[in-house]
Amino acid sequence: MQKIPVTRDGKRGSEALVVDASDVIKIDRIRDREVIVHTKDEQYYLDFSFDNLEEWLFEDGFRQLDSTNIVNMNHVDRYDSKKGLVYLTSNRASHITASAARIHKEHIENAIQLIKTSNSASAEHNPTLHEKLFTKITSETNDYQLLRSYATIRAVNERKLAEQKILHMAYHDSLTNLPNRTMFDEKLKDYFEEAQRTGSMMAVIFLDLDRFKVINDTLGHHIGDQLLQMLARKLQEYVKGENIVARFGGDEFIILLTDVTQAEEAAQFAGGISDLLKEPFVIEDNELFVTSSIGISIYPQDGTEVESLLKNADIAMYRSKEKGGNSYHYYHPDMNKRSLHRLNLEVHLRKALERGEFEIYYQPIVDLRHGSVIGMESLVRWQHPDWGMVSPTEFIPLAEETGLIIPIGNWILKQSCMQNKEWQQKGLPPLVVSVNISAIQFHQSNFVQTVMDTLQESGLAPDRLCLEITENVAMNNVPYIIETLQKLKVLGVRLSIDDFGTGYSSLSYLKRFHVHTLKIDQSFIRDISSDEDNAAIVTALIAMSRQLKIKSLAEGVETMDQLHFLIAQGCDEIQGNVFSKPIPASDFEHLIKNNKQLYVNI
Repeated sequence: MQKIPVTRDGKRGSEALVVDASDVIKIDRIRDREVIVHTKDEQYYLDFSFDNLEEWLFEDGFRQLDSTNIVNMNHVDRYDSKKGLVYLTSNRASHITASAARIHKEHIENAIQLIKTSNSASAEHNPTLHEKLFTKITSETNDYQLLRSYATIRAVNERKLAEQKILHMAYHDSLTNLPNRTMFDEKLKDYFEEAQRTGSMMAVIFLDLDRFKVINDTLGHHIGDQLLQMLARKLQEYVKGENIVARFGGDEFIILLTDVTQAEEAAQFAGGISDLLKEPFVIEDNELFVTSSIGISIYPQDGTEVESLLKNADIAMYRSKEKGGNSYHYYHPDMNKRSLHRLNLEVHLRKALERGEFEIYYQPIVDLRHGSVIGMESLVRWQHPDWGMVSPTEFIPLAEETGLIIPIGNWILKQSCMQNKEWQQKGLPPLVVSVNISAIQFHQSNFVQTVMDTLQESGLAPDRLCLEITENVAMNNVPYIIETLQKLKVLGVRLSIDDFGTGYSSLSYLKRFHVHTLKIDQSFIRDISSDEDNAAIVTALIAMSRQLKIKSLAEGVETMDQLHFLIAQGCDEIQGNVFSKPIPASDFEHLIKNNKQLYVNI
């Protein structure tokens, strides 16, 4: 693209300016060496021979249409053949025109057609028609200068398309075609300046998919990519007006709400995202259910600079992760301290296994028919040398996020099997030990082999081990789940669905899973004595289990009222503090030796 040296007044010694040829729409000859250069907004003077201008600017699309003017054909708007006038695009109040000799009539009309059909901003944009026109026009033209002119128009168009593509790539994500972080940052800066002037409020929403790594690791990145593309389209439809959604990287998306009048609106918006994710994503015959962790920061209360507002939304998102995901949190200054604590926690968590800081507690599982203990659930505890007992709700989500749950989970599985076998060898009655299996652990390609190796090493019979997976894990990548559960069933291992009723239940799949036990989540048990809806749900789940010939187990049973209700409804098994809280192995062994009973009336 040529640069044209000009002045504002045409006088010698005046300050020289430079104008891009692409901004020039027409060049007029006033006198022999007095030439006026027109842009859309202004006009300048050029001290240059008019005769040499067309040749110099030919490759930029300039054509001499009569003896007094040269026109940039890329700025031609329309042509009046009767008047011999070319109308040019301009921002000025009156049209800029250029006269054209009649001998150029056909050439001008051809040029206008080629330009408009190739211009993406034109209502007549039609790439297919442009190709046909170009072929037809060039095949019917023998004049070298005209052929060169048409070729230049095509070259200029291709250069524009290439520039547009490069610009688009610089500001958009290649996978989802959403704005990328660069574009988001620039837009956010613009809105910052506006908000500072007007005193308006805005919100940044940081969104991260929960356990997305499991999908990538088990189904492949091509499935994960398709899920991200489908989610991006849903978010684009959901985000309205001047609000912006961008892909931040990986499975992270970020949204700018520019029309917020009160902070509660951001929470309402975040709640709508959860609704978007309720329906499964169907990809290559896989029904995938996903949830998200969301963090919200509000301008100006949570940051008056771009980076601080983004950072605080990110910190709030991690708070949602720590709480188990599928939720949103507003940023709070205390989270900065928690973020530092989380980093410190991760460092110590990585060393805890090799330092022997983990211990397994056991919570008895009681058969309601006779009140005897028939098994126990293994629950990991972390006894830190300086911090004391670290809550599982604090370190388990972190272990899942960092992948540390795989070695920790395998250790729990091995220790539980070995401990159960040891109790058998001591003459204790045969019990079934239940071990929670995380989503990441279950989806490892060698998981079934790991279970087989653990059973062989410990000497525990397969039917003395029960593996628990949560309902949401069971409902993701169902074909793989069914295949893996079938292998475990053939092996002789018992299977249980944990937290049943809290996720995306599907009875048709549940029948195909062939599990032994449904564990009714404690969130339903907690209020069964006072909440009619919860009581109805629990009653239905127990009845459904009975119909499917699956054992029902209520977890988190705390009170005698809850216990009596469950007995009346025919629940098979319970666990909870009403009988015993989780206790160390030595205390559990003592409980079994003493033959502790629930003493229920049947």
